[in-house]
Amino acid sequence: MKIKINQNELNKSINIVQKAVSSKSPLPILSGILIEAKNNMLVLTATDLDLGIKTYSPCEIEEEGAIVVQSKLIGDFVRKLPSNSYVFMETMENNMVEIRCLNSEINILGNSASEYPDNTFHNEGNTFKIKGNILQELIRHTYFAAAMESFKPIFTGCLLEIKNNLCTIVALDGYRMAVKKEAIDYDGEISVVVPSKTLMEVLRVIEESEEDIEITVSESHITFKIENTIIISNLLEGKFIDYEGIIKDNYISVVKVSTEDIKESIERASLLARDDKNNLIILDIKDSNMQINSASEYGNVEENISIEKEGEDIRIGFNSKYLLDYLKVIDSERITLNLIGKNNPCFINELNEEDEKGKNYIYMVLPVRIG
Repeated sequence: MKIKINQNELNKSINIVQKAVSSKSPLPILSGILIEAKNNMLVLTATDLDLGIKTYSPCEIEEEGAIVVQSKLIGDFVRKLPSNSYVFMETMENNMVEIRCLNSEINILGNSASEYPDNTFHNEGNTFKIKGNILQELIRHTYFAAAMESFKPIFTGCLLEIKNNLCTIVALDGYRMAVKKEAIDYDGEISVVVPSKTLMEVLRVIEESEEDIEITVSESHITFKIENTIIISNLLEGKFIDYEGIIKDNYISVVKVSTEDIKESIERASLLARDDKNNLIILDIKDSNMQINSASEYGNVEENISIEKEGEDIRIGFNSKYLLDYLKVIDSERITLNLIGKNNPCFINELNEEDEKGKNYIYMVLPVRIG
């Protein structure tokens, strides 16, 4: 293999696939990136056998070939090369790779490409297309509510559901739930659970793309084709919880408040709440005022903000992190807190013209019991 490629292109491609590199695999070769030069393209592949990412970059090829190179080493070296310079990569004897750029040169011992698992990126099943910006919104508003790890692995994934031309993504971890819906041009029905880690990687890759993304769902895998990148992932087995059965509307109190006001107040109150294992803050809602309190051995915080309220006064505790996670991703200037009781779930909606009833995005958070 002997190629010439722009540093920006190579660095971007390495960054994309690196997230699928295995750090704990019993197969040492999976700590590397498979680099292939063919058909005037540099193809980079990484997999941990649950998640695989393959990306294509244009390059000048003098000699085709393939090699596996240790991911962290090549990633760190290429990232520190001058931006927009040209990088020359050549395989030598005994799986050595020489990488040159201006006055820099590194020689890395690689592995034979023939030892890399034959991880097929071919997936047959139901295929549909969705605009990149729509998929971005669906994921951005939900994935953070999935569990990072759980005794129920299904909670570490997000439900991807399509019916009646609506695409819904749902995430929950036992303490909060996020449900986001968007209309799409596909009249089939799909219901699968995708690892939230996979959706995080999809979100990173589509950040700047509004092109159509092709998604293929089979019984065991899901594939995302995003411009020059393919992401394939195992699906999670098991039945997702009946999320629609969780949503209630028997509110005793409905509170409308400025997003910015409540976000800034909770951020300040949470500085002390961090010392509590539940990140506890208390909302004391009376008439047209919401008082936000937190306390620790180091002191206490009190914030007061104006609200519009219908229904009863209520004093209720929350994990501040769960509220802030939601407040950081929404775009509307005002939100509605729909409260059922001090020990019951709170349902939060955005207040905007496009979604008058707040049905396109529902966030539910369980309260923390207070004395």
